Amino acid sequence: MLNSRWGRLIAGGAIAMLLGSVLSGCTVISDPKILMRKPMMSTDKEKLYNVVQLEQPPESELIRPKDLSNTSMIRVEDLNGDGTREAIAFYETPNENVRIHGLLLEEQGGAWVKKLTFDVPGSELQSFKLLDITNDGNPDIILGVSLQDQKALTAYSYKNGALEQVLGGVPYNQFIIDDAQGNPLDLNGDGKSDFTIVSLNSSGFATIALYQYDEGSFKEVDRMQTDYTVKEIYNALGGQIAKDQPGIVLDAELDDKSSFSQLIYVKDNKLVNAFKSPDQTYRDDKILSGDFNNDGIIEFGLKETPKGWEHYVFDSRMWFYTFYQWDGKDGKEFVSFQYRDDADLFHLNLKSEWYGKITIDTRSEKEKYIRFKMIDTDETVAEIKYFTLSQWEQEKGKRWKEITRTNDRVIASRVAQPNTDGLLDNMSQLNRKDELNE
Repeated sequence: MLNSRWGRLIAGGAIAMLLGSVLSGCTVISDPKILMRKPMMSTDKEKLYNVVQLEQPPESELIRPKDLSNTSMIRVEDLNGDGTREAIAFYETPNENVRIHGLLLEEQGGAWVKKLTFDVPGSELQSFKLLDITNDGNPDIILGVSLQDQKALTAYSYKNGALEQVLGGVPYNQFIIDDAQGNPLDLNGDGKSDFTIVSLNSSGFATIALYQYDEGSFKEVDRMQTDYTVKEIYNALGGQIAKDQPGIVLDAELDDKSSFSQLIYVKDNKLVNAFKSPDQTYRDDKILSGDFNNDGIIEFGLKETPKGWEHYVFDSRMWFYTFYQWDGKDGKEFVSFQYRDDADLFHLNLKSEWYGKITIDTRSEKEKYIRFKMIDTDETVAEIKYFTLSQWEQEKGKRWKEITRTNDRVIASRVAQPNTDGLLDNMSQLNRKDELNE
């Protein structure tokens, strides 16, 4: 069992997800309530929003999907390839048996006209994508909804003025249908889009299934089941998992303090694990995978002990967070590494050339002062210091550069030499990103 083998009592900080609405390839209408000033909404968008409000029933409320990657409420796209744009929105009627409803409008002569409404089974709208998964060249409406204790995936195609349900209520915990840029996936390399659904049973075993549209319906191409249990699949990504190799990455939580990443690709229409054992991606923390160096390939994260800290108990250790790519064979290739404080207030990237050459001084103190030094020479290469607000006013001109701040502290870094490019950047919970080149 993975849990019994790797279970340890450690203090782990869950990684901070950078929040915000990411716009997809289609035109997006934002909710005016979250705009800083009403004039920021263009005249066309405001006109469409007003029409939607008029067309939705009294006592109903426009809703946005829960998925943080795209929370826009109204989206515009040519759904049937006739050169005319359609707009899709969803509203909720809490007091009715069917809570969620879709509204589809068509642009006609500069005006928006309601074409149809449709009921969506479910209590919450989890996700909403416009993507061609039926391989006819036109985007389909793909919805993830909550149905009591589970989520279900549904898809519709708009043809000849009518809406056709092409996928109905497939249960899922995670689904992977596009890459980080919103492009459809083609995992089996046949030139047609496909997608993957991940579901957990009550015992914690995960089933991964590959689907593709063929001859008028979606067919299951292949499926695999894990031979170990997980608590949750907390992150799922699709894209390149090695050079010229598309696939998916699943970040799975084993227990409250440990996780691993599962990389899967398709060969001869069969789902294949990139790694023979989860040991190669196991870590005593919950880390998100992603493309951190912007080379188009997804990296997974590990948590590694800096040299000199091996004999310290887990609660007292400082850590390097390292990121790797699958090498396309049986191993992994180092890409980058960073330091994070225990409160996860910031993620500070370190120069990749320093990996294996620097460590953290064991005299460093958490949430006070951290010194990065060369292993061979003990030379200081960079520092992080936590200042009170009054201390910061005295010290901020002495080559310290602010990383982030809280209500009562400023966290800053400085490099040993003015011209070094050692510390690259910071990503904090405040969604701030600062260049730390001196």
